[in-house]
Amino acid sequence: MRDLKRLLVEYLRETVIGARGNVASISLKRAKRALEAESKAEEAALKAALEALAGLGLLQKTPGKKPRYVLQRGSPLWKALELGCIDLVATLAGHAKHKRPNQHQPPITSQW
Repeated sequence: MRDLKRLLVEYLRETVIGARGNVASISLKRAKRALEAESKAEEAALKAALEALAGLGLLQKTPGKKPRYVLQRGSPLWKALELGCIDLVATLAGHAKHKRPNQHQPPITSQW
């Protein structure tokens, strides 16, 4: 399998450099098409990398059925991408926290 995290970061860098405004909006579908990710495993890896960046607060995630990831000019991620710190951002994108759907945290109960 290709190194999709690094390819995703290079795609984000191209998006940032080509941005005309103060915001770059990334959707999973557009990233998948640009990187020619065809398998479900590659799509899952892309989603995990975007979620990891959103979980670190480097991307803002819009809620909904098809979430979009928003990157604002002046943010630390924007500056890192402009400077070409691809390896650093790819490392950050690799820190995805995998959650299994059947393992939920127990509810908080009162001891009164």
